[in-house]
Amino acid sequence: MKGLISLGVCLLLAGCGSTTVLDLTKPTTQKSNLKDLDRDGVIEARERCADTYTGANIDNYGCSSIKPISENINLDIKFANASSFINSSDFHKIKQVADFMGKFPGSKVVIEGHSSRQGKRQFNQELSEKRALAVANVLTNRYGISPARVSSIGYGFDKPVNSADTAEAHAQNRRIVATLSGTDSATAMKWTIYTVDEQE
Repeated sequence: MKGLISLGVCLLLAGCGSTTVLDLTKPTTQKSNLKDLDRDGVIEARERCADTYTGANIDNYGCSSIKPISENINLDIKFANASSFINSSDFHKIKQVADFMGKFPGSKVVIEGHSSRQGKRQFNQELSEKRALAVANVLTNRYGISPARVSSIGYGFDKPVNSADTAEAHAQNRRIVATLSGTDSATAMKWTIYTVDEQE
């Protein structure tokens, strides 16, 4: 009778085709990584894009359409000898950087000052710093870029693009470079119940 009851239960529960017995007292080994380390809603077993930009729309593999920004813009600013004064005729070149940063509000810029290998090291170091700071000030004061997004640094003559000792090389090495980085935060973001409108 017990055998018939067991058989009836097996048939009722879809056949009892397997004779495997599970020991529920032992821990189960997890074969796939079910963690979500970057908290984008995609488990690590399926993740293809780690460190997703928080809040961005993503696909089934955790990849968003946000692209990293990495741009170097050489600014051909004509400084007078031993001077950090910027002529107003060169403002339009700095405006190109401001326009780029306006298009990509998630970007930041480092203004790099470089000098030629003429004169003493300390003088050229200080001059390159002053020139870089002068350009950074035009970005913030004239074009309204937040100071939090702009920094400056001087390298003196430690990073030449042309190591020759010629007038042409010296002219090439006296330069200002705007190095832009960050993310294109204009990409569509996910709407959640926690999304709120900005207060004016």
